[in-house]
Amino acid sequence: MPEADPEAIIAALLPATGIPVDPAWRVAIAANLRIAGTIAEALKSFPLPDEVEPAPIFEPGR
Repeated sequence: MPEADPEAIIAALLPATGIPVDPAWRVAIAANLRIAGTIAEALKSFPLPDEVEPAPIFEPGR
């Protein structure tokens, strides 16, 4: 799968959301998208056995 282009994502999503963004923020937004992508890749690569099921109720701290 090709690496995501944060600038392309920003260009595609901002008009759809209608959220006004100061052009000076684009660098920070792109940096955050890169970080989120790195985190997502780490999560996707974590092996889980097939029998693992999600918890039916989220209980913080448990």
